[in-house]
Amino acid sequence: MERLKAMGIAGSPRRDGNSAALLEAVLAGAADGGAACEVVRLNDLSFRGCQACRPCTPDATCRLDDELSGVLERLREADLWVLAAPIYFDGVSGQMKLFFDRLHHLINAAGEVRPLLTGRRAAAVVVTYEDKPRDDYRDVADRLAGYLSWMGEFVRVAVLAEGRLGPAGAAAARDDLMARARRVGRELVDDLTPGAAPGAPSGPNGPPPGP
Repeated sequence: MERLKAMGIAGSPRRDGNSAALLEAVLAGAADGGAACEVVRLNDLSFRGCQACRPCTPDATCRLDDELSGVLERLREADLWVLAAPIYFDGVSGQMKLFFDRLHHLINAAGEVRPLLTGRRAAAVVVTYEDKPRDDYRDVADRLAGYLSWMGEFVRVAVLAEGRLGPAGAAAARDDLMARARRVGRELVDDLTPGAAPGAPSGPNGPPPGP
């Protein structure tokens, strides 16, 4: 059986930040299950957000050519996606928002709006923040999780929305949290393994947005 590919997208400007630590833990769990893992740190790249080209290309690729282009190509080949970012001003970091907007080409080819990814996938969405646990911040992660189903078949999208994580290293200091994130990674690999029962997607579903 071909080895599963897992790609982590780190949306924090801090390499040692809390969302980055949980992303690494999820990927460690995926590696435990035999997946080949890669981490992309968006803050290291120079790229633009969606430019509303209208329409996207006929082959469901992004028209823009910058340092994110190769990442998007590899992401299409990945079986497991892990998207992680801190909460800033009640939303994900600017780096993650720019990245997510660039995924519009996965629901729009030559003006036709439909899911364009082929094959089965699984994913995790991770958000961290300093405040007490908040339902509205969980909703931020749930919305991103729901949008993934507009792009293709995700058999499960796990959500980790963790509060009370301020200083860098706060997440890494919590053994229980790191172990839970690692379990999520292993479970997502199991969901994609033949014979395993797929999990239920997390987050809202709905019609795809317009271009």
